[in-house]
Amino acid sequence: MYQTDHDYSTQKIKPQLVSQIVDALKNKAYGSVEIYIQNYTVTQITERTITKVNRGPNRVKKLLTQDQVSDQKDDKLTL
Repeated sequence: MYQTDHDYSTQKIKPQLVSQIVDALKNKAYGSVEIYIQNYTVTQITERTITKVNRGPNRVKKLLTQDQVSDQKDDKLTL
């Protein structure tokens, strides 16, 4: 479906925009949702997921962004 700038206007918010924001918030235990706006139009919705990791006897917690989690899968991330 073709979408216009009017579908993402912040001056007249449509249910479609609200639905996309709600979808980004669902099942988000830790993280953030950023909404970027330019000239009264939502141009980007960014989701960041944070994974909390416990390590060692001190139980130090380190926050990992989604990109770091992907790197960890490749064994490139050093904690």
